[in-house]
Amino acid sequence: MRQSHPLPSSATAVVVAAIVALQFAAVGRAAPDAGAKARGQLNFYGSSAHNSFSSARNHVDNYQRYLSDTHGVPMPADISAGQPAVPTGQAAQIATYGAVDPDIAREASDAIADDIERIQRHVNRMLADAKGRGDEKTVAELADVDKQLGIARRGHAALHEHHAGETIAPATAMDLAQKVNAALRAAHAEHDEVMKRLGIPAAP
Repeated sequence: MRQSHPLPSSATAVVVAAIVALQFAAVGRAAPDAGAKARGQLNFYGSSAHNSFSSARNHVDNYQRYLSDTHGVPMPADISAGQPAVPTGQAAQIATYGAVDPDIAREASDAIADDIERIQRHVNRMLADAKGRGDEKTVAELADVDKQLGIARRGHAALHEHHAGETIAPATAMDLAQKVNAALRAAHAEHDEVMKRLGIPAAP
């Protein structure tokens, strides 16, 4: 029968040190507390909403720039009192600017819709989190964001309906896109103010 022999003192010290190191490593890998988890979730959904707002506004801006570059419809920011009035009737718009390419219009509309849906999901999660924590101030502020987002959704629905027509009038498309853009801009600014107040930096 083989007899066990005591480890040399140096080997014992190495084993003890290894056990201590493993214990500290286990402590370091311990699950974060509930507060850290909540902050992490809020950071994720808040930053994701910020990025989706930026994406949506970029898609609207790109479409408006297309309407301006391709059809000559003035950008809303470029309209001045001295410029000729933009035709309002569809036939007059088509005669002046030409009809919008339906493939481009619907591609832009679909991209904007996807972004708005994504924003809505993130804001809904943030609202649920704030309600769960009893944070009435954040709930009220996010309700304002949600209100502006609702305006953007209705504006997009009108734009999408216009795009579904037989011919797409570019000045009408520009006006409807601008209403979506204005609501998104307001919602985005209010959302980022909430994030700032909560101490969560907005993504670049």
